[in-house]
Amino acid sequence: MTGEFRYHPASDDVRAHLHSDERARLVVIDTRIDDVVDHVREARWLDVPDAAVPSGVYTFDGLPEPLVLFVPLGAPATDGDRVDVTGITEDHPLAEAWRWAEHWWEAATPVPAPKYRVNETVMQASSGMELTPARRQFAHGRWTYRVTVDGSTRWEPESGLSPTEVDDDPETWVTQPAADVARFAATLTRAKLQGRFTDTLFSFRATRTIFRPYQFKPVMKLLQTGKDRILIADEVGLGKTIEAGLVWTEMEARGEADRVLVVCPSSLLGKWEEEMEERFGLELDELDMAGLEKFKTRHLEGRLPRRFRYITSLERLRTWQGLDLLAENPPDLDLVIVDEAHTMRNAGTKSNHTGSLLQAWSDAIIFLTATPINLRQQDLYNLLELLVPEDVESFDDLLEALKPNAALNAVGRLLTDPEATAADRTAALADLPPSPRSTYMRGRPDFARLMELVAQPSLAPTDVVEARRLIADLNTLSTVITRTKKSEVDENKATRSAHWQEVVWTDAERTFYREYLEWCQARADAAEMPIYFSQQMPLRLASACLPMARRAVLDWSPALFESDETDDATVAEISPSRLVEPHRELVEAAHALDTHVDSKFDQLEPLVAQLAAEGRRALLFTFSRPTLAYLENRLRGRYRVAVLHGGVDRRARREVMTDFRAGRYDIVLASKVASEGLDFEFCSAIINYDLPWNPMEIEQRIGRIDRIGQAESKMLVASFHNEETIDERIVARVLDRIRIFEDSIGALEPIVNEQMKTLMHAFDWNLSEAEQARKIDQAMTAIEEQKAGLRDVADASTALLVGNDVDVSGLEDELERSGRYVGQFELAHLIADWAATDGAPGIAISPDRTSVSVRGNAEMAARVQALTTTTGRSRAEVDPYADRLRAGIEQHFALDQELARAGSLDLLSATHPLVIAATAVPGRKHVRFTHASTRRHDESIPTGTFLVALARAAYAPRGESELWATAVTAQGRHDTGGVESALLAALARGDLRAPSRAIADGLPMRQLAARAMSHLHDRHARRIDELQADAVAQAELRRQTLDEQHERKMSSIMRRIATARERGVTAGQLKGFEGMRRKAESRHAELQAKLDLERSPSISLEPIAVCVLEVTA
Repeated sequence: MTGEFRYHPASDDVRAHLHSDERARLVVIDTRIDDVVDHVREARWLDVPDAAVPSGVYTFDGLPEPLVLFVPLGAPATDGDRVDVTGITEDHPLAEAWRWAEHWWEAATPVPAPKYRVNETVMQASSGMELTPARRQFAHGRWTYRVTVDGSTRWEPESGLSPTEVDDDPETWVTQPAADVARFAATLTRAKLQGRFTDTLFSFRATRTIFRPYQFKPVMKLLQTGKDRILIADEVGLGKTIEAGLVWTEMEARGEADRVLVVCPSSLLGKWEEEMEERFGLELDELDMAGLEKFKTRHLEGRLPRRFRYITSLERLRTWQGLDLLAENPPDLDLVIVDEAHTMRNAGTKSNHTGSLLQAWSDAIIFLTATPINLRQQDLYNLLELLVPEDVESFDDLLEALKPNAALNAVGRLLTDPEATAADRTAALADLPPSPRSTYMRGRPDFARLMELVAQPSLAPTDVVEARRLIADLNTLSTVITRTKKSEVDENKATRSAHWQEVVWTDAERTFYREYLEWCQARADAAEMPIYFSQQMPLRLASACLPMARRAVLDWSPALFESDETDDATVAEISPSRLVEPHRELVEAAHALDTHVDSKFDQLEPLVAQLAAEGRRALLFTFSRPTLAYLENRLRGRYRVAVLHGGVDRRARREVMTDFRAGRYDIVLASKVASEGLDFEFCSAIINYDLPWNPMEIEQRIGRIDRIGQAESKMLVASFHNEETIDERIVARVLDRIRIFEDSIGALEPIVNEQMKTLMHAFDWNLSEAEQARKIDQAMTAIEEQKAGLRDVADASTALLVGNDVDVSGLEDELERSGRYVGQFELAHLIADWAATDGAPGIAISPDRTSVSVRGNAEMAARVQALTTTTGRSRAEVDPYADRLRAGIEQHFALDQELARAGSLDLLSATHPLVIAATAVPGRKHVRFTHASTRRHDESIPTGTFLVALARAAYAPRGESELWATAVTAQGRHDTGGVESALLAALARGDLRAPSRAIADGLPMRQLAARAMSHLHDRHARRIDELQADAVAQAELRRQTLDEQHERKMSSIMRRIATARERGVTAGQLKGFEGMRRKAESRHAELQAKLDLERSPSISLEPIAVCVLEVTA
């Protein structure tokens, strides 16, 4: 017998002294054993309160059956010892220990083998919750397992666990008893939310916005193409901000928007903050200069929060020195949104440089602009160079890439031409210019399918829809640009009915104004500035509201001249010390002016009375708070009046909007600042109580009501005008010249703003009327010339901007029919399933089915609270809901989008903390099979009994997945009538119910399941073939393009480095260029590696569930 007897005075861990030996025995003198059973043949335990041997681990090798003794709480430990078994004596302490070990082994109780492994998924028997043990131990005769539930650790006894059923065979599922329909529906909803399927729209009816199909173009385009950068170039007034919010909401619901930055002009910061919170529930934190510095420091130290939503101004960002410092190590954000992106298009400017650095901060970037092209086509290239630099390395590259689009556009026009023949369509499609892009396009399966479609003698409506989708997919810019024009979406566009309200002063008013101008001129002289620059606010106050100008004179309060607007380009700050006191004649004129005399208000009151009598709500604009206060004081009592200005906080502003929309006010008095970002499409009258000096402000005012959704066919635009005021006489002429009251002039904004400096000189009251007219003509001639140029460029660029876009016609009907969205009732039932899991009272849907109440308990509260750990949600996001759940307080949520938009209830959506918690409830046993019934909501869907199979199709290497479904009849024939859509639509509506009768009796269930899965496998094989064919067609073109672009980019960077060195730039700036070079090299390598992966795309198919579905009429 050879071997050793050893002793080690360890009393805490026996595992370190064990070696895998299938012959070894282990006896532990304790009631607790760590997880060591996998290392020995057998383990036993014995409780010996006063063990006679020293504490530690004893190993007895050299025996036929080696033995290990572990005594954690014996006599005091001694020094370690080891002795060869051949030389050990009977009285050696290790010999004595061995005798005790054999004695205790005979008396000890065997440790049963554990049923479950560490990290094996098990199920909690009481709740069906799936758990994953991180550790196990044996104590007091039983195994227990350490698991984590909702962020807290607990030990579960083995008797309370059961194995999960690993069964992915639908043919087996259908032989088992049908599960509860509500549980089945909750399982499918969880699968939709967790699977993040690209063929399911999460943002549909999930926000406080009016549904407009075209606003989903960017979302649909991103989902269909898998691209994450897009230029939204809709015309003014169509809601680009909303479109960006929908993209953000979609990404948020998919867990892809934890770190977001919005960049916009400083004047739009408030609008963005208001609109994102009001419409999408996304609260933005503004980064000022100190905030940007803190952001930089935390990023460089690796301490940025897991989740944040920041906003900052472009003006601030482009002057922030930290931007260049981060060029070498840019932050890794999930989404960057840049509004008014056209401000970055001019190469060589600070804004353009800011854009070039910002594009490295995130893979997902959204640019918003109504004017991607100003006066030249190069403008569009400059924007695309910032957005997708790897796709457009030069303007010539862009034009070359666009050449095939001409043939696609020609085919698109012929699709609905009744005179076009199949030969016409195929000839147009075949007319691709010779180029690498055309070769690639011809090799794509989509091109072959398009050729097959257009070659048909006649095209059915479904053929036209499919052809348009294929054209959009093939279009070169289809993945990058989306543009909608008003003429495309607003067939019943309201017209503007202009009404000039002429004001004629009394002699006393006229005298006061004349003396007031003298005073303004004196103050301008003292400030050594032109009157139209230094005295803009006082002059505008007198034109807007003479009584408040009178008060300014008599009370001598400079604050009365303050505006509620911000226009850094035209307003200069004036120190009170440089103001000149009102002269004697002005003070006398002010006293002579009766406080009850106001010729302008006398013209307003009948207009307000008429509108109120007609039931038309009106929105009145003026620039100053004193005027707002004056008008409110005079109108309140006779009319229902509310006021909006910069001093009204967001909550109060939201209440005013809700009440105004509900018809509780006749008129709202507003300033420019307060109205930005608010939609008043329910209001059909605008009153310009004063005329802003910049015509674009009038356009912005009218734009508050001239929006998609305006119910009236005619909008009244009433503007007060007094020929005796120097500024209104000039502004009125300008407004007439640019025909602002006939239609939107939004596209002219950059042109008008450019000419404002020239126009401002016309406000010099020392000029004669003829001289003023010449100044106006000078500015207007330049505007009209540039307007003509803009029109020419826009016409020439139609193919660039509009081309063939994603088809959203009939989107709402299609989503409702197909069920490819997440419905509010579906989410309510998911929360009900969660409440049942945790033994909470649950939910109750209101009788009118527009809201749901939820009452929870401490368990539900703990799950919501755990979101701060599991998803990075802030305490502010989750605490209010968790507190009310814990207290059992009833919480109400909107199930209706319009109720949420017009009211104050939270809308239940995929991004709501309660829904996220319900989705993440661990361990609700997967329900694979049920019997269900639903009424069809589309007469084209057949009635009867069907078997529907659902599966997840996961795309590699894209990391995306789709929800595939198919149906077979009771006779096993493939259904082509959309029964699977009826199932998904019923799920989204919350309308999937248990059948009232037995619907599966006598059906050959295994055969039907096999037939349904066979159809899915056929689709699987076809889709793989299409993917691989497309990958082969694209690979060579993409590789050639990447190499050419990389070579040009590196040459450009090296030239910039050489130029910078010649100019003696700082080492810090050179570092930035070196960082750009390294990043370009790294990016090229990444793209090449990604291309290698994309050469062999694949799809895996995972069955999810099967349902026997009864469809009734």
